[in-house]
Amino acid sequence: MMNSRNTVVTICLLNVLALRSGLLARDYEPTWESLKCARVPEWIIDAKFGVYTHWGVYSVAAYMTNVYGQEMYIPEGSRKQPRRGMAVRRYHEENYGSIFEFGYKDFVPMFTAPKFDAAEWAQVMKDGGVGFAGICLVHHDGFCLWDSEFTRWDSMDMGPRRDIYGELAKEIRKRDMKLLATFHHARTYGHHTAYADGFSEAQKARLDIFDPGYNDLYRNPDTVTKQQFGTEWQNKISEVIRKYRPDAIWFDGLANQLANGTINESRLLRCIADYYNAGTPYVDHPIIMNKLPSGRTWNFPIGFGLRCYENGRDMEADVRGDWLIDRAIGYPWTWVKNKKYKQDSSYHIVSLCDLVSRGGVLLLSLTPKGDGSIPAEEVRIMREIGDWLKVVGEGIYGTRPWKTSAEGIDVDQLRTAAEDPKRPGQLKASWKFQALESSRGQAIRFTRSKDFSSLYAFVIGVPKNGQVTIRTLRRGNVAKKGRGISAVSMLGSAETIDWKQTAEGLTITFPESLACKIAYGFKIKVNGQLDDSPREQFDDGIERKGHWPIYNSER
Repeated sequence: MMNSRNTVVTICLLNVLALRSGLLARDYEPTWESLKCARVPEWIIDAKFGVYTHWGVYSVAAYMTNVYGQEMYIPEGSRKQPRRGMAVRRYHEENYGSIFEFGYKDFVPMFTAPKFDAAEWAQVMKDGGVGFAGICLVHHDGFCLWDSEFTRWDSMDMGPRRDIYGELAKEIRKRDMKLLATFHHARTYGHHTAYADGFSEAQKARLDIFDPGYNDLYRNPDTVTKQQFGTEWQNKISEVIRKYRPDAIWFDGLANQLANGTINESRLLRCIADYYNAGTPYVDHPIIMNKLPSGRTWNFPIGFGLRCYENGRDMEADVRGDWLIDRAIGYPWTWVKNKKYKQDSSYHIVSLCDLVSRGGVLLLSLTPKGDGSIPAEEVRIMREIGDWLKVVGEGIYGTRPWKTSAEGIDVDQLRTAAEDPKRPGQLKASWKFQALESSRGQAIRFTRSKDFSSLYAFVIGVPKNGQVTIRTLRRGNVAKKGRGISAVSMLGSAETIDWKQTAEGLTITFPESLACKIAYGFKIKVNGQLDDSPREQFDDGIERKGHWPIYNSER
């Protein structure tokens, strides 16, 4: 019997033969084996930076969390509580009244979003220098931010009474960005009743989350079957694809719902195959992102889609291939009153340097206010990231990893991994990119052009003496056949750069005037072609198709 690796390789070879015989280039079957043959498209690898939003009914309460609609329904004295305990319920009852009188649904009429301006949102995204943009169309609470025929609980029929995603999609397209759609509603099934087991029958009779009249919002498993929920879930996905033609789709929380049958796998496979076969008018191939949620179970089988790690959680040190990190511009994952931004633009800039050098893409989430305005701090942070990218973009957009990704502060100094108490025998990894912010020329990251003609070295921070020696770029280690460096320039600067290459390294003197902040890009030309041979020596037996096997994680 053919093993799974051979099956995938055989199917991919058959696809290649089909292309040569003139058949459709996108003739995917609704099977994981066929869909794994889809390459991660060049456009998203080239884009490097994307943005979306966490914004919805929960933004009205603006307290602590984007799962406010779950945590407000906790019985007094319950032992089944989130780490925040009873904080959300107490806040709710102090500000809005008893949960028996004012339920989560009652926030919907308050969610009018008078300051939402699709053109303004899209311009903030564009000013940030992103290549693809969108929003979270529906979070765990189930309220949809598009004009849907499959629910009354959407932004056209209630609240803003506008097609939020439709308006924004048009503005994103106008600004030459690719369109992203993210879906978080696989977790809607049972979301609002997750902590509600301790209510008495008399109390349940008074709560809206148990009221059959609101089944179409709360999706209570006691009264809504898995099949009913799964059908609606799938219809909403297909509807968005049909109406708005997003170029990229990102899902949250699918693994468990696929495993327990809440989401029908066959129906989902058909939807994905149709989406990939039809494509969109804006890209050569759409892409679906494969997230690794907490628990180390991927949404989809390994080898399909673009791997996505939430804020780098559980990511391998030697990650390889093409991948993405998603995180909030400032936590929590929603706007809250008096929100503090612990991570400034410099944090996101140095993160982008590091991620891109290792083959990654950054997806950042904005957290607009309940009234539809984007917080001034987030506008500023995005603008400063965009200003930096205007200067150094040549060394970021469209580049690829070089044979060496880093010098100085390396992966081991950024990544911490400890045994996860919830998962004995497995490591939980986290990343501390702030270590790069304090660099004074010690941390260096490398990228290269696709054609191997140019190398880019990003020096993070200015050395105290205004001079840096990059040991990786010593004579004999940069160009093939031992040829040396022919020219060095600073991105965004017209000044002549003083440099010298020796057996110890490439020594560069910073110019007096700097064109940007925190991370400075140097363009390095060589005599001949860059040496990239070590990156071509991976012995995994799999043809390079934009993804690699995952090491030290579940398959």
